[in-house]
Amino acid sequence: LGSLAGATGSNNAWRDVKTYGDYAFIVADYAGEHGMQIFDLKNLLTVVDPPVEFTAASHYDGFDRAHNIVINEETGIAYAVGSDTCAGGLHIIDISTPTSPTFVSCFSQDGYTHDAQCVTYTGPDADHAGSEICFGYNTDTLTLIDVTDSAAPAQVARQGYAGSGFTHQGWLTEDQDYLLLNDETDEQTFGHNTKTYVW
Repeated sequence: LGSLAGATGSNNAWRDVKTYGDYAFIVADYAGEHGMQIFDLKNLLTVVDPPVEFTAASHYDGFDRAHNIVINEETGIAYAVGSDTCAGGLHIIDISTPTSPTFVSCFSQDGYTHDAQCVTYTGPDADHAGSEICFGYNTDTLTLIDVTDSAAPAQVARQGYAGSGFTHQGWLTEDQDYLLLNDETDEQTFGHNTKTYVW
C-alpha cells in the first residue's frame, strides 16, 4: 500500500513497531534524532492509488534513539527501551491519547534494557496480583520492575543465570506461570547449541 519514511529519512535496520488502538508507534536505533513516530493505521483503509508515501500523525521527541518499544495495551503506557535516556532503561510514556504522548518517568536503576514485556500481572505470585510488571531483559539479568505507579517505578527482582552471554529477549506463557528467555551470544561464548531458558 505504501511506506512511511523514518523520522530522519535514513534507512535503518534497527526499527521496532508496536500498536495501540488504531495507531502504530515506531522507534529506531542508530538513526540520529528519530524519536518515536505515531502512525494512524486508519490511513491504510483509504489508499486509492498504491503505493503512496504516508506521513506520521504525530511525533514524540523525548529521546533520539531507542532499540525497542513496549506497550501495555491494558494501561495505555509505552516503554522505550535501549534509548539514549534513562541510562538505557525504561523510558515511560503515556500514550492513552495516542497523538499526544507524554513523558511519565524513567527506570534507570539497572541500566540498559534490551527488550521487555510489560503486563498486568495475573501469574502465581499473589503479592503482585493486579500490578503492572515489566520483565526486562537487561544484557546479563532478568529484571522485574513494578510500574503500577508509572511515575515511581520500583525494582522487584534482578536475577542472573549461569552461562549468560547477552540477555536478549523473552516472553511469558499465556497463563503467566512461566517465562521463556533467550540469550543472544551464549552459543558463541560457551560453545553449546541454542537454549531457551525457562523460568
